[in-house]
Amino acid sequence: MLKIKDIKIIKHNSDYRIADVVNKCGERWEHSGNMILNNEKYASTILRSYLNQIGLYQKPDLNVLLNVIKQFNLENNLPVPDINELVIHLRLGDVVVHHWFLSKNYIALIHEKLIKNKNIKKITFVTCFAYQEWSKESLHLRINAPLWDFTEEKQNKNVEKVTLLFDNILKTFPSIEIKIYSNFEIDKDLCYCVLSKNYIHDNGGFSDLCLKLNNLAHPPHPPR
Repeated sequence: MLKIKDIKIIKHNSDYRIADVVNKCGERWEHSGNMILNNEKYASTILRSYLNQIGLYQKPDLNVLLNVIKQFNLENNLPVPDINELVIHLRLGDVVVHHWFLSKNYIALIHEKLIKNKNIKKITFVTCFAYQEWSKESLHLRINAPLWDFTEEKQNKNVEKVTLLFDNILKTFPSIEIKIYSNFEIDKDLCYCVLSKNYIHDNGGFSDLCLKLNNLAHPPHPPR
């Protein structure tokens, strides 16, 4: 059974926002990039290694990022999804304020994957309740962006909506093993999504970036 308590809650992540830093978007990406390059707590992260190789201001290089991800996964002996495993990323947390929050037809997307690959035996949801609040050091940069802070009201709405989604999926696919993969270290979630042979992305920049990297890691076979 899927247990909501297994989903980690990250309340205070101001700077380690992978897609924003890689794609250079948002009001604080530069500040966050410099924090990642200079703060010791990010020394062993994927983003630090990536930025050390290409620099903070160069255009994104997904080939370099993919190589860093593969090396990180290998060096840390992280799990790799099975070939018969469907990995689904869910963007939870602060994005509950958006109209697109958990708005995809996930059941239809799963059905589509099962039709294409009849060998899929299990489904893994990769997710965490992520709140990307502004740090005191970056707050002066905020002009139009929301605060992205944790509140009990936001969290309760998250739990309500994801519980309903999980209940529907469990009822629809009773014969498939379904589990949650959730970590405080977002690099682990990144690796699991990118290295999956069967991946469904959610809305949001992180999930979109995972899809691009996943397609790069597993290019579709050319038509015969």
